[in-house]
Amino acid sequence: MEKWDLYTKYREKTGKEHIRGQMIPEGFYHLVVHVWIRNHRGEYLISQRSASRPTFPLMWECVGGSVLKGESSIDGALREVKEEVGLDLEQKDGKLLFSKIRSSDVRYECKVFNDIMDVWLFEYDGALQLESATTDEVAACRWMTVSEIRKLYEDKKLVQTLDYFFCAMEAGEPDYGHIIGKVVRGTVDRPLGSSHPNHPEMVYLVNYGYVDDVFADDGTEQDVYLFGTDKPLKKFEGKVIAVWHRFDDVEDKWIVSLDGENVTAEKILGDISFQEQYFYGKLYM
Repeated sequence: MEKWDLYTKYREKTGKEHIRGQMIPEGFYHLVVHVWIRNHRGEYLISQRSASRPTFPLMWECVGGSVLKGESSIDGALREVKEEVGLDLEQKDGKLLFSKIRSSDVRYECKVFNDIMDVWLFEYDGALQLESATTDEVAACRWMTVSEIRKLYEDKKLVQTLDYFFCAMEAGEPDYGHIIGKVVRGTVDRPLGSSHPNHPEMVYLVNYGYVDDVFADDGTEQDVYLFGTDKPLKKFEGKVIAVWHRFDDVEDKWIVSLDGENVTAEKILGDISFQEQYFYGKLYM
């Protein structure tokens, strides 16, 4: 029986455990990992799910799975790699690329996620060792170029929830040093508690607006999420403490603290997930 820890959207362990296969209660999340393994030629290790898998049999994917009760994210990543493709990777060779909260609003082929997804990248140049795998979850694995992976995706032979690969994995690291720390002023056009004009079911859990006379790459004034108040606002002044960089969109979102105090990454990611769950991105602080 596989057990998971349950988390809040702020990545706090609740002390509750969950048994795999049961429905996750609304407002709770479990932790999952996706592990991409890359060699010095820029190829990625892609594995084919075995024919006996209950979902997506014989489709291709990266290593991944649920983090077990008591494990950390990196523990889960290293274990999944050993179980699925037989490799003993070193923690020092990996880095966490980004995290994404997927609530019950995000579905794929009727699957409800309710998870916090950590995406890891490891550098590895050794031999493939599928015969050392400790489970039979994987039928085959091989190194593939980005173009080969894209062909799998276009032919619907790659698990389609890995579509973020093409915008996130090959993205460069932006430098926001000239932005973080700036004091900005602006207008709130979607105050706390209001609904999205085109999607009334989406309610803004923080004040959301724009910096006056500062324009983003999409040609409109720079969007911001505001922290430091529990009241709806019309205007604001505060300090930029972080930037949420969307991989699959041209819009960055500045995170502004009204009182100048720092806010934890977990707090930011949890409070903006009502909207950002529909995008892939990374928080820079």
